[in-house]
Amino acid sequence: MISYKNISQIKWNYQTTIASNLMEFATSKFLNLEGCNEQIAKSTDDNLRLLYIHIPFCVSLCPYCSFHKFLFDETTATKYFELLRCEMKMVYDLGYKFDSIYFGGGTTTILPAELGKTIDYAKSLFDIKEISCESTPMALESLISHNLHTKIDRLSVGIQTFNDEYLKQIQRYKKFGSAHEQYEKVKNAMGNFRTINIDMIYNYPTQSEDELSGDIETILKLKPNQVTFYPLMYSPALKKTLIKQWGETSKHKEAKLYKLILEKMKAQYTQRSSWAWSLQSKDIIDEYVIERAEYIGIGSGAFSFVGDKLYANTFSLRVYEDMITKGKLPITHSTTFPKRAIKQYRMMVELFGLRKSDEHLYFEELLLKFYGAFENDEVSAKGAFLFSVLMKEFYNGMDNVRATMRSKLQESDGLL
Repeated sequence: MISYKNISQIKWNYQTTIASNLMEFATSKFLNLEGCNEQIAKSTDDNLRLLYIHIPFCVSLCPYCSFHKFLFDETTATKYFELLRCEMKMVYDLGYKFDSIYFGGGTTTILPAELGKTIDYAKSLFDIKEISCESTPMALESLISHNLHTKIDRLSVGIQTFNDEYLKQIQRYKKFGSAHEQYEKVKNAMGNFRTINIDMIYNYPTQSEDELSGDIETILKLKPNQVTFYPLMYSPALKKTLIKQWGETSKHKEAKLYKLILEKMKAQYTQRSSWAWSLQSKDIIDEYVIERAEYIGIGSGAFSFVGDKLYANTFSLRVYEDMITKGKLPITHSTTFPKRAIKQYRMMVELFGLRKSDEHLYFEELLLKFYGAFENDEVSAKGAFLFSVLMKEFYNGMDNVRATMRSKLQESDGLL
């Protein structure tokens, strides 16, 4: 739960700067993966984990996106889905159990028929209760025509903004159509899926409060089951280029716009995390790291977190194919976290999810109380903004890992 009593106090101050810098330091210290020849050990328990599946293909590449992806080649993508299902069987043979799946990308819906086969295969192996999947606005009709609306419980549609000028700036206008066209596609798809989430970005360098208000009013008119507002994040690897093209983002404006989102959304939506709002409080939310302390990732560029170790699969499709063909999980890098770092991470994601943390760290709790992150035992509006800032910095750290892993890739690494 969240308390909105100190919503007027949301601002970027020296405390926010210190917290952001500390998270940047922590990610640089702990997110240093090294090459390895490890395999994930067999499961020794019956715990239900989340299965993350990465689809690294896009028809064209958005300039701000730092996720692992290659330009789409149908032959390669079809072969890749076959390899994915082989890797899934390897994880099954290790004894891991899953009740939920998250498909991320890339463009997860790029081959609907193969996506459907993969879902069906996963359900034949595991007792899957919930499936979440990312999508583009252009894929909605195709997903329905392939009956995937009967297989996907939560569909997250990347709109990013309903402002045509910003859609042109981030190179999505020609790719997916005008704001009005995307609005109509989502409107027509609503009701076919159990939950439709709309992904929105705020704090574009020149974005005004009135422009963000326009986006929020469009959302309130459309009334999707769920909406997620992400602050614009410049991946460290792309930051210089994007600043040159778009301009600097303002931290102080980010705080003002976040406060505006809270003020306008809280009347009709229930806030589920620092970034997510739901019409119904029991809808599936997309930050799976909140719900699950551990998860297994399959596919090129996927990460797994089990015990005290973070594992990374190869980012090369050629290496991925070679390792799967030899019957090996495609893990090429890993790192081990100290116990306190794991507790700090779990505390952050649980508070980001606006829930009382099960981790009790005296010094960290003292600092959070001093900041004003809580109000009557609930996360405060001011706290929700702080945890948004920390999560953004954590994702920047993961972007650094991806950039490092992709730095030596050749064009041939994206083809099979």
